[in-house]
Amino acid sequence: MTCAVFLLAAIRLVGVTGGELTTRAYFDVNNAKVGDPLVLTIDFVGDADFTALHPPPLSKHVSKEDWKVDDLSAKTETDTKRIGGFFSSREVAVARTLTYRVRPMREGILWFPALEFEYEGPGGTVRTVTANEIPVHAKKGEQVVVKELSADTEKMPEPPELAMDPGVALGDDELFAWRKACAEPTADAFAEFAFPAGRMNEATCAIRDGQWRRALKIYSRLEWSVGQTPEIERGILAARALKFDNAAAELPVWREVGRPFLKYAWMGRVGILLGFAIGVSLLFWLLGRAIRALACIAIVLFLIPAAQGQGIFEEMERMMEESQRQMQQHMQQMQTMSFSIGGERQKPVEIKATVRTEPAELQVGEPFSFILALESPKSVSIGQVQIAPSEMFGLTVVGKVENMTDGVSPNPSNVVKRLSIPVRYDVPFKGKLSFKVSGMVSGRQRAGNMSFSFSNNFSVDAAPIDIDIKPLPSAGQPDDFSGIISEGLRISERLDARKVGTNDVIKITYHLECRGYIPKGWRPEGVAFEIGRGSRNGFVVFEWLRYFVADGAAETPRLKVVYYDVKTKSYKKAETGGTHVEYE
Repeated sequence: MTCAVFLLAAIRLVGVTGGELTTRAYFDVNNAKVGDPLVLTIDFVGDADFTALHPPPLSKHVSKEDWKVDDLSAKTETDTKRIGGFFSSREVAVARTLTYRVRPMREGILWFPALEFEYEGPGGTVRTVTANEIPVHAKKGEQVVVKELSADTEKMPEPPELAMDPGVALGDDELFAWRKACAEPTADAFAEFAFPAGRMNEATCAIRDGQWRRALKIYSRLEWSVGQTPEIERGILAARALKFDNAAAELPVWREVGRPFLKYAWMGRVGILLGFAIGVSLLFWLLGRAIRALACIAIVLFLIPAAQGQGIFEEMERMMEESQRQMQQHMQQMQTMSFSIGGERQKPVEIKATVRTEPAELQVGEPFSFILALESPKSVSIGQVQIAPSEMFGLTVVGKVENMTDGVSPNPSNVVKRLSIPVRYDVPFKGKLSFKVSGMVSGRQRAGNMSFSFSNNFSVDAAPIDIDIKPLPSAGQPDDFSGIISEGLRISERLDARKVGTNDVIKITYHLECRGYIPKGWRPEGVAFEIGRGSRNGFVVFEWLRYFVADGAAETPRLKVVYYDVKTKSYKKAETGGTHVEYE
């Protein structure tokens, strides 16, 4: 078995900015012959700006004795989806997929290394994320193919392939000339075609003939008219490699950094520059107006009082204070709903809120409810109620808010509305917890001979309550307990193949379902990456992928997951693995 090689140099993801990213890497197949083309996929998942991400070259970061990476075959795709939790959701770009064509170069179990990538985090900080290593069983291939691949390791980058489709409508004579040029391709044969496909073919033929200057001129003009495309980038890279006689030649840094701007044609670039110029001009214009306004205020505040001997500054300050006082009074009247109609003053609606827990004895991981009681007059209605605890760390809402039967108030004119909010604490907590309760109150009131309806927001504070979330019992807690708390837990595995050859790579998918809490970042031992997560029938569902080399073992590895069962109040374990493997 060949051990994985961990390379120290991180691969820079130019143009990527964001928060915490995760990554995963996998091949389309893990059992192949030496020289077979494999598709390497690298996914970057997280809330980040992937707009300017371009596939970085990987060939220099892997062993050339083991792998041949075709950097020019790289493709990219962005995935967006709606994310968010109980309170909010939004549509964001959550993943960027890079694909490369990779070939194993020798027999044996080869491990594609765990590549480390570097990107820009909040505030310009540098962050890193590491993809998992991938095993491949490379079986004996044709020796001729292997020798050709080995000799081709330092091959110069190739320009784009010739386009057989002109992409535009052609007349009979032009179509005949196009087909003739495609049959006998030369730079001069395609020079008579002014449309993009003809110019691209002319540049490709020029590079094949060693005319890198001619090719660069063509790409420069094309880039100005249609924008920078992956095909044009590939052609520029091939021309530069020919220019410097260096297969490792790369694009200039300004091209990689300016890719979001260069992808536009000349009209787009001019529009961006014009918009930027207008924006800067507008900013300076506003700045000039502000300076003039400040100058006028200075004249009013300092010159006029000196000339007229009046305290204009004091007068303006007095007017501002008076305006602020009136606004505060108005807001106070709106908030307390205190107003007068027909000479009779109406009092604001009085709402009282209390909170208690049910049951009274609480423990980490065990669901309980906050019972919210709102006492108000029977003549009003309360809706859109929200409750905000003073401490949210470790607190999770585990179900829907439910209406309970009304309670009885000592005041016969009042009613007590009760709500049950199911929650759970995933960490121990002891102390006082206060609550701010808000919502809408509506109804009708009378003032003299008049009756009117009202609807307004309300916000009240509930008296603090003592909370004691007891930790999990230490008696009987296994040493390998990782903090999973659940009402029952199921884990299973499935294999992509059971009949295998010796040293073949088997992909194992672990499927876990739990009704409770799993610590952030936890994953089963030995897995490569998380496939996905979701919810079904009240259960949280996780799936992970694991690579297993069938090196003679009769069964897949056994996996044990220890958790605390809140229903039986005891520590339990769920197991999977041990699936029989049949060797051919």
